[in-house]
Amino acid sequence: MTPQSTGTFDEELASLAADLRRLRIGRGKPSYRDLVARAEGSRAGIQLSMATLSDAFNGKRLVRIDTLMALVRILRSYDEFGDEVPVPGHNAPELAPWRRRWQAIASLQSGPPAGERPTAVASPVPAPAPAVSAYALRFRLVGHPGPVRHLAFPADGRQLAAAADGDAVLLWNTATGLPYKYRGRIEDLGPVAFAPDDSLMTVNNANTRSVSLWDPVLRTRRKTALERSHHEGIARLAHSPDGRLLVSVDTAGSARVWYAAGHVRVPSAFDGLPGRVTAVGFTSDGQVLALVDDGGGVRLWEVFGAQPLSAPLAGQPVDPDTAAFSADGRVLATAGRDGSLLLRDAATGLPLAARPAPRTGRIGALAFSPDGLLLAVASDDGTVHLVDTADGRPAGPALTGHRQPVHAVAFSPDGALLATGSHDTTVLLYERRSAPVPAPAVDSAPACDSGTVAARALAVLAGAGRPVALPPLTSDGPLVRVAFSPDGRTLAVTTRSQQVLFRDTLTGRTACEPVTGPPVLPFGLLYAPDGRLFVTPAASAAGSAVIPWDPGTGRPAGGPLTGHSGPVMGLALSSDARQLATAGADGSLRLWETATGKPAGGRFPGHAEDALGVAFSPDGRLLVGAYRDGTVRVWDVSGPRDLTHGQDLYGHGGPVWSVAFSPDGRVLATACQDGAVRLWDPRTNKPLGDPLTGDGESVNDLVFTPDGGFLATVGADGALRLWDPASGRPVGEPVTAHSGSASGVACSPDGSLLATVGEDGTLRRWVIGPR
Repeated sequence: MTPQSTGTFDEELASLAADLRRLRIGRGKPSYRDLVARAEGSRAGIQLSMATLSDAFNGKRLVRIDTLMALVRILRSYDEFGDEVPVPGHNAPELAPWRRRWQAIASLQSGPPAGERPTAVASPVPAPAPAVSAYALRFRLVGHPGPVRHLAFPADGRQLAAAADGDAVLLWNTATGLPYKYRGRIEDLGPVAFAPDDSLMTVNNANTRSVSLWDPVLRTRRKTALERSHHEGIARLAHSPDGRLLVSVDTAGSARVWYAAGHVRVPSAFDGLPGRVTAVGFTSDGQVLALVDDGGGVRLWEVFGAQPLSAPLAGQPVDPDTAAFSADGRVLATAGRDGSLLLRDAATGLPLAARPAPRTGRIGALAFSPDGLLLAVASDDGTVHLVDTADGRPAGPALTGHRQPVHAVAFSPDGALLATGSHDTTVLLYERRSAPVPAPAVDSAPACDSGTVAARALAVLAGAGRPVALPPLTSDGPLVRVAFSPDGRTLAVTTRSQQVLFRDTLTGRTACEPVTGPPVLPFGLLYAPDGRLFVTPAASAAGSAVIPWDPGTGRPAGGPLTGHSGPVMGLALSSDARQLATAGADGSLRLWETATGKPAGGRFPGHAEDALGVAFSPDGRLLVGAYRDGTVRVWDVSGPRDLTHGQDLYGHGGPVWSVAFSPDGRVLATACQDGAVRLWDPRTNKPLGDPLTGDGESVNDLVFTPDGGFLATVGADGALRLWDPASGRPVGEPVTAHSGSASGVACSPDGSLLATVGEDGTLRRWVIGPR
């Protein structure tokens, strides 16, 4: 290797690149493609990309130290003739000069490596702090037995797990502020974390050396391979940014690394650390762990091999319990015992930004926003500060909702929510403020999409999920079913007078002429993604048909689909829109190819009573029929069909009028004349909790919001109800939607509006906010 010099950063980087090129030539000059393939097949946990190789060999940037070590190891896995030889180990003596060389070059660099992180532009005049915080309080979550120490969000942000002193973990619905109901109380300890499949990870109370996974749907516990994996109780859990790896740390400071899928131990150990590990985090590629010990030191360690990459990082006496890593694993924030903050490049340990001014009082917790632009800093005075990570300045006034020290802070994966846990036993859930909506000009035209209407109406939402009514639209007779067009701009409504009417979603004006032709049965109404409308004409002597209609032209968009011997009562479209399912009063279900209108396989066998509703699961594997005798039948249509056997679900005491799957396919909801809505697990065909009941009158229709956060139902009492399908609890109070029976409900594609129709001849629209 070329002797080290004292040139500039650019000169030293160019010299390093030249040495890498010489090493490559001396090893048979393997191609970039060969090097990538060699790394993948080495079984050493090394990953290289073509872009990284180009940057390293051409000196475009200083790659991370773990990347450089991986590249040198792969180059040295060839002999001078270009033949493959064993890959050198992490601690091979020939790597030491390269490691020292990288550290010397990194010390010449002011700020982060080029291309790794944007550099803040200095302003001649300090920018004033914003007058309004980026987050506003949404819910105060009360019910924990002691101080809240740990918080965690799953990938979709719809839940929040909180662990408190007193051996209890509570799971909260972030849309409603209500706790989920598990089959039993989770009498476990912190820390808490969510696995890549959104299972909740908790430390067993009875055995603090093992970790359990709680199923997010069934609310049941299962053990993991981490059972008794440590000699002491588990104190820390953290996943790598890509979710492939999990690190666990016990109270003695010993760390273990696991593959997240199956929890197989990675053959490395960190038992010989000089202090007790109190914080952990991965770099973005999962190759390096940063470990903070109770001696105040920060160390960087290779995951595969558990070798230190550097001496403890200097520059700050670290408070061991307060360290955080950015979502991509590239930035490490540490709090000093003097109340200061320091941001470092997690791969190099070098400072990234000017040191923010010291704070008064101890810092209790730190958390990065997912985009890395904000750092939430919890203080022992009960406040939470938001810091701009580019310059260390406050990003608005402090959040002051707690009365005692704050021990935990966490952002949801999309950054929309910020949770804080305190010694006062409460959790505060803050919501990111949206940009202000300008008031419309007096002479301006109506807005052209439902999102704008929903945004204006958010100012008057009651805050507990109560829908806000828009002016009702009236017709000459009872209305039965309603559907939104794929773009959300048009509402199609069927009437008892056997017509289909079209209204503009926002203005309520007639959008186009009614469907003309044979009188339409009011029960079957369905939009396809391409804008075709499937409707069911009235039954004739030959039975009933389904006609695809083009609302734009007022003409049929294909031939009628005939085959039922009685009226068609329900329609459902597969997620790929290739198949249409129909439910008939003859008790049978049929499948059709939407492209050709031809039957897709044989007729599902008849039932003793009418088939009133039908639904496809989102993955297309299941088809469900709802029947007048109160049964629900589930068919597996993923493979060769055994049309003689279907799984019957029993529990309703009257006709089942409507059936629907949640968007993720984990919940099946059925609405019945007996006044109950039942939730089922499609994987086991077992009920999920108790039935959802209102005032005991018939439930006529139901729909999930596109994100699955709400289930909306309407019934004979004329009320619209919102439910949390995860907990089975109502969201807010019922709202009176119609003076008579409400017969249909639909949700807009963006989840911001509900539409209901009823026997009183009104079409009503309800703002529930953008989902």
